[in-house]
Amino acid sequence: MTILGVDLGTTNSLAVVYKEGKPIRIPNAYGEFVTPSAVSILDGKIVVGKLAKERLITHPECSASLFKRNMGTDVTYKLDKKEYDSAALSSFIVKQLIEDAQNYLHESIDEVVISVPAYFNARQRQDTKRIGELLGIKVERLINEPSAAAIACHMDDEYETFVVFDFGGGTLDVSVVDCFENVISINAISGNNHLGGTDFDRAMAEYFCLKNGLDYNILDSSFQQSILRACEQAKIKLSTQNVVEVSLVHLNKNYNCVFDENVLLNITKSLLESCKNVIGKAVKDSGFSASELDSLILVGGSSKMPVLQHYLSDALNIPILKEENMDSLVVLGLGKYIGIKQRDENIKDVVVTDICPFSLSTSTYNEQNPDLELSTVLIPKNSVLPTSKKMTLRTVHKGQTKVNISVFQGQAMYAKENLFLGQAFIHVPRNMHDYESFDLIYSYDINSMLYVEAIVHSTKEHYIFRVSKGDVLEKVDASVRLDSIKEVSLALYQNNEVDAILARIERIYKEVDEETQDYLMKLHTEFTKDMESLINNIQKRKRLINQVSRILDQIEESQNVDQLDIFTQEENEEGEYLA
Repeated sequence: MTILGVDLGTTNSLAVVYKEGKPIRIPNAYGEFVTPSAVSILDGKIVVGKLAKERLITHPECSASLFKRNMGTDVTYKLDKKEYDSAALSSFIVKQLIEDAQNYLHESIDEVVISVPAYFNARQRQDTKRIGELLGIKVERLINEPSAAAIACHMDDEYETFVVFDFGGGTLDVSVVDCFENVISINAISGNNHLGGTDFDRAMAEYFCLKNGLDYNILDSSFQQSILRACEQAKIKLSTQNVVEVSLVHLNKNYNCVFDENVLLNITKSLLESCKNVIGKAVKDSGFSASELDSLILVGGSSKMPVLQHYLSDALNIPILKEENMDSLVVLGLGKYIGIKQRDENIKDVVVTDICPFSLSTSTYNEQNPDLELSTVLIPKNSVLPTSKKMTLRTVHKGQTKVNISVFQGQAMYAKENLFLGQAFIHVPRNMHDYESFDLIYSYDINSMLYVEAIVHSTKEHYIFRVSKGDVLEKVDASVRLDSIKEVSLALYQNNEVDAILARIERIYKEVDEETQDYLMKLHTEFTKDMESLINNIQKRKRLINQVSRILDQIEESQNVDQLDIFTQEENEEGEYLA
């Protein structure tokens, strides 16, 4: 069985397989590894990639790009009088990459693993998985792009904590990653699904128009695409040149504009500050200080911009690592992940723990203001995946026969201030004497796919839904096994060390005086609480385990009769008493 990894990008896409003990990138028909994420209609047929990108200028009415930005929405694109949504257009890209892989490998592709921005919400992820349904191919696993990059960057035996700055053509993802041996733990995530290299192209295009007395917004789409393409090429050239001139001819008129790094810095200052803010949010959520972070790793083609690199170098207090293959780190990590998934004997198994980038909530009745529903969080932001949380709720009124379950993303106080993901209705028996109660369960699997369950207490009726496209939750057959979303405790966190510490506290408790027992009771409670709050922070968990172990060592030593002051005490190598 051959599994294909697809780095489905906003502007460009790549494909990879794991063969002969290493990731192998797949070349397209042009012998290139990068396929532009563009689609066009030519003589009634779908074309994608390089040709489609050229036709954005010559045939804008039947061509499309940047559609990944609208994944999970109702936005459609009209190409040659026919409408397509983002999932359909993306499926054409994936289909082409599958064909390229089959032609290159002379093998059939049985499954596709797709990388997605870590900040993609449940709707966007469901739409991405729908690509498999449209193509009739298995798309079981989605992997977050920063997680894939972390797999590519992490050296097996190193203990390191770093920030992954994944800046692509249309999205920015920032993740704080904690690594130890074969464990990669995503500690915190922040991002912006509408911030990428194309926004720098747009800023340059608007500056070009300003300098030439043009209004970008009223230009015809063909001229707009010409300006954007020229500015994109100028942006790329500025990675190796100090000054670049953009010259265009339109309707027999010449237009010119000169760009250098200072110009680019001035016209993209707000975009750069947005990048900085996303980094700050991720690091703040992680709880790490600058001294605890080893580096920030630049990932993605847009990270190659010198103006960005210099801005981040000035703004941050941690080293910035610039890998030569920064635009391929995601696809190479994806390749390694496929090797792990295939259980290839040449690759060491890696445990990757991801987190939920958003809080997931439901709307509940507001007694103070019934017209303004409250938001009640079931799964908090940064929960380790997979996770499942249950809450018991009841009907608002006696005699009520139907309950509306509304699902939201976010943690604002009022439901309407959060992102609405969908709703479903469940039926409860009419009860004029009491309120009907039910369990509401949110389960988030390792692909960050959200399932919603409701179990009515009186009838035992069991409803299962999942977030899908549109405002209505999709009903799932109750007989479907949801094993993957029920495994709320990963092997990594069935932590024998923690259990051993707790058991040791309980044992020592029986052997000490009352005052020490009170201390141990408090230690037990605080240690348990801290372990739960640090569940995805390997470094701090390890440090706390060592600290508590030393405390317990000291308590046990104090109970040792050999340490009584009537005996001679030995000194350790530092000249300090062991007691």
